[in-house]
Formats: sequence, structure tokens, C-alpha cells
Amino acid sequence: MLGISHLLISGTATSLLLGTASPTMIAVGAIAGLLPDIDISTSPAGRVLPWISRFFETRMPHRSCTHSLVASGAIAIMGYTAALFNPSFLNLAHALSVGYFFGWFADIFTRGGVEMFWPSPVRCVCPGNRNLRLRTGSNAEYFILILLIAIALAVFNINNSGGILTQFNRLIASPSGVQHIFNESGSTHLIKANIKGVRTGDRSKVNGQYLIIQVQGTGFLVQSDDGRIYKASTEPDAQIFLEEITADVGRPAITNIEALTLEDEPIGSAIAQFNRAGAMVFISGQLSVEDLETSVLPRDPYQFPVIKVTNNTVTLEAAPLSIVQKTLGEEFATGQLQIRVINSSSQ
Repeated sequence: MLGISHLLISGTATSLLLGTASPTMIAVGAIAGLLPDIDISTSPAGRVLPWISRFFETRMPHRSCTHSLVASGAIAIMGYTAALFNPSFLNLAHALSVGYFFGWFADIFTRGGVEMFWPSPVRCVCPGNRNLRLRTGSNAEYFILILLIAIALAVFNINNSGGILTQFNRLIASPSGVQHIFNESGSTHLIKANIKGVRTGDRSKVNGQYLIIQVQGTGFLVQSDDGRIYKASTEPDAQIFLEEITADVGRPAITNIEALTLEDEPIGSAIAQFNRAGAMVFISGQLSVEDLETSVLPRDPYQFPVIKVTNNTVTLEAAPLSIVQKTLGEEFATGQLQIRVINSSSQ
């Protein structure tokens, strides 16, 4: 099999199985796919590492030891041992193992086959009819190369657009799929929801993109580009009744959740420490506040009530820090707050 075939097979398998569009990982997997042919001096790996190639070439036949489960196991052990000493190598160890395995496994479909269970000399081949197996450089291999290029481009595009899960979610447009994406990537990236539905207040149509702040019941608390917050769900208290929802994984953004305890102190000064440049901050929790002036609280029936007051108890849920500062900053309170800080690399 041609070197370019090995590169495409191993690179595509690395991207598909590891769900990555990282050029570094794909390159490691692709290059690893060339390593099994180090047992012959005319191969790309043999020309780069001739002393190792000579060792194998003079002692054993082509596609024997280096094209086996034993060799794959040895490569995996070396890769993951290096990752034990430097955890940053872990993903590269994954790519190395996947790429190497598919590099030699593809040769099962050639006329000579491989000694998969080396040191047993039995050759594994597929299919059984020799005439249907590939010959290196044949028209059949070039036809397969064209198919591989198309498959590789499709896989890279899928992974670059959020992966198979995101594409499947777009197909079925279900809240459960969006929730899975949010749980998987919400701590490291912004998650944008593409929502089609109806405003429950005036029955007007909704068709747009919103930032997901957090899961709320069977739906989500989302923020529009103008800073308004809504509950998007099929539940009775939703401001946006969902008809369809999909999600896109946006730019990197680290989400941290911090706890804050207040003991009869001004709310504004207590939360001021979270007013950080380039960060979105949302506050949840319950506070006891005496003699609260409720007339200053935001009242918009078309938005989610991020601040609720019952007697002397204030309940906050995903309330933006700026709103809390403006409406409750001067109040003295006691209670527990949960601060969600979303730090995006660029705003």
C-alpha cells in the first residue's frame, strides 16, 4: 500500500475515533501510520531511520513483527509511559496508538496480508479471494485514495464544527442533545443555542441564537445579544416555548463556580470582587434582607425573573452581576450565593 494511503487512513482514523480536528494530533496519527513499514528500507520510515530498518529487514519478512498486535502493544506502552511522566502527552499517545494500529491493519487488505499474531507466521488477509485484494499502486488503490480524501475532508469538517454529537443534535433538534453538549463542553467553551419557538407572553415567533447560561429544569436559561435572559423550555414557566433547539460549541471560555457567604453586609461590596474585565458573571442563591425596597427590582413579564422577593427573602437565579449591583448593591444581607464566572478569551 502506498505511503499516502497509510497517511490518509491513519490520519482520518485518528480524527474520527478521537473526535479531534487538531492538526497536531492528526499529523501524529498520520505519521504513525507510516511506522509499521520501517521493516523495509525503501519505505518512507525506512529511509528516515535506516539503521532500525536494516535491523528488521535482515531478520524477518516484510509485514511481520511491525505489522502485529505485539507491535501495537509496544507502541502503546511507550506512548502512555511517556504520558505518565508528562500528562500533556496523553492525547498524543492516543493519536500515536490509533495511527500506528490503522497503519498496519490497512495492509490486511493487500495481497500479502500481515502477520497480525506475530510471532505466529500465519498471515491474516481480507477478503479470502486473492484477486479482490489490493495491489500497491494499482488503479483500485488510487480509486480508494479518492474515496479516502473525500472521507477525510468530511471527518475533519465534522470535528471542526463541534464533532459528531453536535451534528447529530442538529439533525434531531432535541433539548437532551443540547444538554449533553452543554454538560460536555460548557465548562471550557461558550455554548450557543439555535432556538426556534414562540414567546409565551405575546405568541410572537422566536428564531435566533442565544448563549446558554445553565440548565433549568428540562430547558435552559439563555441570554440574548442585548443581555436579556429567558427560560427556553416546554415547561409552563418558560418565556420561550421551544419547538426546535440545537447547539454550537463556540469560542473557548472557562467557567468557574465560586461560593460566597454574606453575614449582614452590603451586597454590592461583597460581590464587587467578581466584577472582572472580560468576564460574564451570573449570581444565584438566597439572601435574607430586611426592609427591602421592591420598587427598584426589575419587572419585565417577557423575561425570566432573575430576582424574586418573598417577604424578607431574596432569591437570585442567574442574575447578571450588573443588575444585582444596581438593584441590591446598597442592601445589607445574610445568606449564601453561588457565583458563575465565564471567562472568555475574547469578548
